[in-house]
Amino acid sequence: MTARISWRHAGTTIGAGAEESPAARAALIGRLGPSGVVARRTAAWIWGLDVLPPGLDEPEWDVDLARDRDVPPGHTTAESGVHVTTLGRTALDCARWLPRGEAVAALDQFLRHTDIGSLELMAGGLKAYRDSVRLRDVLRLADPGAASPGETRTRLLILGAGFPRPRTQIQVPGPRCEPLSIDLGYEEFRVGMEYDGEEHHTGRLARVRDEGRRRWLAREHGWEIIPVTRDALSRPGPYLEALLTALLHRGWSPDDRTMDRIAVRLAHLER
Repeated sequence: MTARISWRHAGTTIGAGAEESPAARAALIGRLGPSGVVARRTAAWIWGLDVLPPGLDEPEWDVDLARDRDVPPGHTTAESGVHVTTLGRTALDCARWLPRGEAVAALDQFLRHTDIGSLELMAGGLKAYRDSVRLRDVLRLADPGAASPGETRTRLLILGAGFPRPRTQIQVPGPRCEPLSIDLGYEEFRVGMEYDGEEHHTGRLARVRDEGRRRWLAREHGWEIIPVTRDALSRPGPYLEALLTALLHRGWSPDDRTMDRIAVRLAHLER
């Protein structure tokens, strides 16, 4: 995979496929210095991943930097005169240094281009990463089935409340035998949740399409789909309560410890 240099610097888009400002590009390279390496969140954006924190449409951070001495040979690549950490090293750096939710969302995307085994192998060669509890936690939570950061955050809300881990991208035959994907859910009970991001699910036509699709899934396959919108980040309680109600009505029988944990979490969210 070739790095896609595409970020904003001093108000100018610098990137392959975009009109470059030679002066701005030279300023950036000068800022990096001879041993500078673009790393972490900025490197992930260069690789074409959506790593913006919730609520941001444009990056608002300074360029994340590492130094050659901190990055072993083979962990960097060069593109358009700029040194950037490789895809695998960028994934490890994001997993270890970004806020936990953002780290899992970034790693979900990385795992569509690499795999856990490769990352664990690379981490094993780095002393600071080899025994990182934080890195192991993020690797455990990651799932390449998340199609967007919003889906990742929905999954983390579910897991954080004490529910079992849902499956991602559950395939169901569509009206003309084409496969339909349910973002995440519990196939045994036919309860799913789908994140309605603003990019693809805003507007009357999009809402009509989504509602028709979900009615069809309920009628033909018995699925109950709970739509999740952006406000779940600030008000997750109603969505988690709807999930619990649907699962219990469909025959889920959690043990006392699981039920207590979910009840405590929901009570906390209601305060």
